[in-house]
Amino acid sequence: METVEQVLEYVAIAADLVGLAILLIGATKFVLSYVRFEFKNLTGRDCAAHIQNLRLPLSGYILLALEFMIVSDIINSMLSRTMEDFLLLGLLIVIRTALSFFLGQEMKEGKE
Repeated sequence: METVEQVLEYVAIAADLVGLAILLIGATKFVLSYVRFEFKNLTGRDCAAHIQNLRLPLSGYILLALEFMIVSDIINSMLSRTMEDFLLLGLLIVIRTALSFFLGQEMKEGKE
């Protein structure tokens, strides 16, 4: 049984690392796109609509990363099996689900 728990711990760590990698990739792509856009538009005009379009893919990366991090939290809570950890898991899932919902709404509005 201990071997299964160790494997699950590694799976949880891997899920966290995948989530982190997705966040870093998304943030890097956003920053590069934003800097490229700013250098092309040094005229100082209002560019809010275009910047909003640059943010849409970043929101997608954040949503995907949150899903991996929720998987990691679930696995960690199952391994520890304490009531405190289950309550913390519930709180984290509520917060991350709310973030996902509002990011999803923002993405939907941005596409329209």
